[in-house]
Amino acid sequence: MTTRRRDLLILLGLFVVLVVFTILGPAQTEDDTEGRTPTTRSSAPGGALALLRWAQALGYDAQRLEYTDFTIDSSTDALVILNPSRNINRTASLEVLTWVEQGGTLILIDNRSQLFGALNQLIDALELEIVPYEGSDGETEIASAVVLQPVFQAPPLELVPVNTGRVIETERPDVAHLVGNADATVLMGMQRGEGYIYVGSAIYPFTNEGLRDEQSAALVLNLLNTLPEGARILFDEYHHGFFEPPSLRGIILSSAWGWAMLYTLAVLALYLILTGRRFGQPVPLLEEVALRSSAEYVESMADLFQRGNKRQFIAHHYYTRFKRRLARPFGINPNGDDETFIAELGHQRTMIPPHFACSCSALSGALPAKKNS
Repeated sequence: MTTRRRDLLILLGLFVVLVVFTILGPAQTEDDTEGRTPTTRSSAPGGALALLRWAQALGYDAQRLEYTDFTIDSSTDALVILNPSRNINRTASLEVLTWVEQGGTLILIDNRSQLFGALNQLIDALELEIVPYEGSDGETEIASAVVLQPVFQAPPLELVPVNTGRVIETERPDVAHLVGNADATVLMGMQRGEGYIYVGSAIYPFTNEGLRDEQSAALVLNLLNTLPEGARILFDEYHHGFFEPPSLRGIILSSAWGWAMLYTLAVLALYLILTGRRFGQPVPLLEEVALRSSAEYVESMADLFQRGNKRQFIAHHYYTRFKRRLARPFGINPNGDDETFIAELGHQRTMIPPHFACSCSALSGALPAKKNS
C-alpha cells in the first residue's frame, strides 16, 4: 500500500467517525436532557432551576433529593416530583404515600405517555390515569385552562396557561378538580390521611419558560402558600437519574468537551499506530557479546590457585594425570613408584623419550613428602 493511499484511507476513516459522533454524540443527548426534562439542574426553557431558586428566595428550605437513598423523613414538609424519567416502583410509592399520610404535601406533575414513559406506580396507587386529550371539537392540545374551584386566592387566579396534550382521569369520588375545562382536568387535589396530594398533567407552568408567565407563577405561588413558613421542600432528582455521585467517566461521557477529548486522543493514537515504526530487537552492549579467550581463563585460574597457595595441589594433579595418560594404552598400573612404572612401560615400548624420566622426577619432586606412619 502506497503512502498516499494509506493517508487517504486514514482521512476517510476519520471523517466517518466524525459523522457518527455528530449523529450519536452528546449534542443531541444534552439537548434532549436539558430541553425536555424538568430537572432543577437545568436552566434550559424546559428545566426547573428557576422554580428551585424562587422557592429559596421566598424563604423556603428548598433542597434536591439526589445522590442518596430515596427516603423522606418527617422533617420534610413538601415533595415535588416533575416528570420522573426513572421508574417509581412500588417501594418508593409506598414510601411517599406513608409520608403523606403523616402530614406531608405531595406535588406530582406528570404529562408523559404511560405506554412509552417511565413506570409510575405512584399514579397507579392513587387510582389515576394520565391519558391523551381528545376534545369535543377534535382538539388534542389544551393551551389554557380555567380554575374550577375557588381555592387559589393568594394571589387570585382564574386562567392558567398549561400547554399540554394530556389530562387526568379517575373514578374516585373524593378528588377535587382544581384546574381544567368543561370536559377535562389537568390538576386534581385529594386528601390522604393528614396530608394532601396535588396531581397534574401540565408541566409547563413549573418550567423555567412557564414561570415567565404571571398566571403560571400565580399557580405555583398558590401551591407554595399552602405550606408553613420556612417549610422544607424536596425536589425529586433521584427519579431524574441523579442517584449516584458524578464520576470522572460519567462527566466525560456526558459532556461535549469530554467527547471532544476522547475523539482527539483516538485520532492521535490512530495516527501514531499507522505512521509509527516498530522498535527492533535491543542492541546488546559490546561487553555482553565479547567472548572471553581461553588464555584469560587460564590466567584467572592460575591467579586463584596462586592466591590460595595451591602449588603442591596442582603439581599432584598434573603428576597423576601424566602417569595415567601414559599407562592407559598398555594397561599398566600408574599408582606404583616411578622406577617400577618406567620399567614396565619400557617392556611395552621399544624406545622411551629421554626426558620422560626427568619429567616424572620433576613432578614427584614438587609433591609433599609422605609422612611415616
